[in-house]
Amino acid sequence: MKICWLLGCFLGLIQMAGAQALPKQAAAQIQQAAKTQTTPPFSAAALRLQQYRLDNNLHNQPTPEGNVPLYAEGGLHYLQPLYEYLKSYASPVEKNRLSRHLAYAGDHLLADYFNQQLYDSMMQEGYQDVHRFLDTLGKIQLTPARAFIKNRIANERVVMFNENPVQLQQRAFFYSMLEDFYQAGFRYLSLYWLSPYLKTDKAPLNKFWGYQVADPVAGEIIRKARQLGFVLIPYGDSSINKRTANVQDAVQATRLASILQQDSSARILVLEELAHISELPIGDYTPMATVFSRISGIDPLTIDLTELSTGSSFEYGRYFYQELTKKINVDAPSVVMRNGQAVSLLENDQYDLQVLFPPAKNLRNRADWLTLSGNRKETPIRPTERELFLVQAYYADETERSAFTYLIPADQTYLTDRDGYY
Repeated sequence: MKICWLLGCFLGLIQMAGAQALPKQAAAQIQQAAKTQTTPPFSAAALRLQQYRLDNNLHNQPTPEGNVPLYAEGGLHYLQPLYEYLKSYASPVEKNRLSRHLAYAGDHLLADYFNQQLYDSMMQEGYQDVHRFLDTLGKIQLTPARAFIKNRIANERVVMFNENPVQLQQRAFFYSMLEDFYQAGFRYLSLYWLSPYLKTDKAPLNKFWGYQVADPVAGEIIRKARQLGFVLIPYGDSSINKRTANVQDAVQATRLASILQQDSSARILVLEELAHISELPIGDYTPMATVFSRISGIDPLTIDLTELSTGSSFEYGRYFYQELTKKINVDAPSVVMRNGQAVSLLENDQYDLQVLFPPAKNLRNRADWLTLSGNRKETPIRPTERELFLVQAYYADETERSAFTYLIPADQTYLTDRDGYY
């Protein structure tokens, strides 16, 4: 598809959004936040943000998710969340949100860095236990995850993946498997990001699809799924405004089970967040996959993408992954095998399979997995403006149908290579 480029002048975008002088205290917080990380482009962004303030009253729009800085009055504004979260950087919640919006803006390596600062440290015994475990790991083999899963799904009716919404390498792997699932006969796709208020079979892809759809990689998944012919299943029930986790998961489980009742040949692919695909209850929480199995009588194939990747989803997992990838070479998403059987290195019995990811590599200051398994090609963009900051790529046919400020970019970044090109 034809791509068109938007070269955004940083100050121009800020002023278009309603700029005001930044209070000195917030400026000091932003400067301190900039010192805690390692990439010059982000430091430059933080220093510019200390000079300008986005007007919250003008731009934070009420949504089902609350007042979201990303949702500006004129459309999607990918810069405003950076300001909002940087100025309150000390809060763990804000650090998590900052990671997410750094990823949305195309700085995935730094998003991973900040995400790993969220976990509480363990007792020293925990770190020692990791080394003891690795020393006694025994002989294991790695097999390509895509091929392994492709073979495994032949007789499955429902397959559920999970992801950490900050670690978008997992999302890229899910994208790489869409065509495999379609060729295997799966025709329904449930994505937890999709707004229940939307009729996704006809609507153009834009900010109204759901908060997380603003991520360009999520947009690529949806475009690919629609191109292949998947029926998209929105998440949850629009009649429920304030849902507990148990109610929300029960609603979605019931929705998926009803599809199987209505279509006896249906096969469903699911992408969920974190422990929602756990096949076992967790304390008082009954995950969606557990409810689904109870009411449908079908045992779904559950595939965890979160624990054996950069940062993992908890401190023990983070440190285990860090030390494991020092010990063995992982060059592609893999399933760990021992004696011909897939195993969970973290001995997690909540899922059927776990995927081990390679550490993300730096490719001209961006994450190498953004090629989406070679489906996307690099295009150098020469900086033509003195204050150029954010470069965005849009699909030309989408810009012909809607204002670009409401559309989901195919890609975007403020990161440049050493030669100054984006």
